[in-house]
Amino acid sequence: MSKPKKKLQADQYLRYSGMAFQLAIVLIIGTYLGSRLDGYFQTRRPYFTALLALLSLFAGLYISLKDLLFTKKPPPDDED
Repeated sequence: MSKPKKKLQADQYLRYSGMAFQLAIVLIIGTYLGSRLDGYFQTRRPYFTALLALLSLFAGLYISLKDLLFTKKPPPDDED
């Protein structure tokens, strides 16, 4: 396997793992903010936590899918 092909595979691995971390961070922040709002407003049920967790999940998925679908792919390597 040539070095450019190994580098391309490593770049793709880093890209996808970065997207997973990005999704997790957005979800954690949304859930944390919802929890803080539930504590501030002293709600009996975690309405804000559930709402912000869902919104952050959709936002994280949107960001990840946008990165996945709309980034330019490198040209194929014709050397075999």
